[in-house]
Amino acid sequence: MREVVYKSRERVLIALRHEEADRIPIDLGSTHVSTINPLSYTNLRRYLGFSEKPARVKDVVAQLTEIDLDVLRVFHVDLIDVNRHLPPSPGEEYYRDVFYQCMSCPYRNPETGRAEIFENNWKIWSHPHHGFSEEVPACIDIVEKENNLLIYLYKTVLIGGGPKTSTTFSPLDAHGVNPLADAKSVEDVKKFDWDLFKVSDKYVDYLRKKAEYLYKNTDYALVYSLAGRMHAWAQALRGWTRWLADLRLRKVLAEAVLDNIMDVLMYNVKRFVDAFGEYVQVIGFADDLGTEEGPQIPVQLFRDMYKHRYEELFGYIKKHSKMYIFLHSDGAIFPLIKEFIDAGLDIINPIQLSAKGMDPEKLKKEYGEQITFWGGGADVQRILPFANKDEVVQHVKNLIKIFAPGGGFVFAATHNIQPPTPPENIVAVFETAYKYGKYPII
Repeated sequence: MREVVYKSRERVLIALRHEEADRIPIDLGSTHVSTINPLSYTNLRRYLGFSEKPARVKDVVAQLTEIDLDVLRVFHVDLIDVNRHLPPSPGEEYYRDVFYQCMSCPYRNPETGRAEIFENNWKIWSHPHHGFSEEVPACIDIVEKENNLLIYLYKTVLIGGGPKTSTTFSPLDAHGVNPLADAKSVEDVKKFDWDLFKVSDKYVDYLRKKAEYLYKNTDYALVYSLAGRMHAWAQALRGWTRWLADLRLRKVLAEAVLDNIMDVLMYNVKRFVDAFGEYVQVIGFADDLGTEEGPQIPVQLFRDMYKHRYEELFGYIKKHSKMYIFLHSDGAIFPLIKEFIDAGLDIINPIQLSAKGMDPEKLKKEYGEQITFWGGGADVQRILPFANKDEVVQHVKNLIKIFAPGGGFVFAATHNIQPPTPPENIVAVFETAYKYGKYPII
């Protein structure tokens, strides 16, 4: 009997319907939480024997690499970011909302009046400590100052930074720059320029054209991975611990912040659905609601403050498109998964295996028929940087045997792959996923 081989987009859709295709779908780089650090990527290309070239970085603050087509092919990757800046995308210009890299940076594009970055050109930056080179948008400068590296947009707008030995950086809010930190009243919250973060007609049209081109000219499943944040954005605006206190002690103020965030999110989501809902298969959100030990907030507080808002957001997408809804949330979030399922979530990411209670067998048994697990294929914290190749292969095989049966699984690592992960371990991960991810799983 002839073996059935599906094209990538159909393979992904079958998995998201909780059915078994020919093999599990494989992801590397389609989201902001499933890619690789540029230093690790440089070493990986060298190990694979590919032409050496600077990694193209789509998020300079978090140091997120855009994966080249040759690597996508050798690892049998099935999904791509609809806003790619490399082939097979029709253009290589950089156009993203500032929110992608910094949730608290009030930069205003002079043409659109919104917090958006448009840049036609790329330039090479070399890391002063580690010596590797990467491509960054020409409008971004990474400046060495004393013992730090500072990241500037158009030479004047600071968007992030970190120690000069770092291979990844953090945005301004992590350094105590929180625009609503001093807000005392609902009126103070209203004064914030929320409209700045509503997407412009130009940006939406740009995304529509890219999505239509990639849908009609490739077989990849298309992902728009960061349509917004709710809890995380509130934390960036108010400050991490201050926001957690707001949720318990200053609920009127917290509700005002969330109402304004929802106004922005709903505005943007409606524009996205209209623009590319017929072309894109997965739309993503990100809210880190977990710590290593448990949720940041009690389940009841989540129900009171967030659940109905997620229901509204997800409900609109489901009513007006066929896109599947993806949510990234690090940490020990097992107690919240049912709440998200009830709210209409289709996909949970990244399945942080090192966090308390995130046991793969328990997750699959409890929720495997109700939600797709995207990630959980290889532990980037405890295994990939330190294990030998044979241990990595066995680790990945074991996880595939747990998550893959019955579909509802997109293979990816538990987060972005970071130094000092050996390149041979990265290759072992994706070779194993392809070899042992074929159905029926044995």
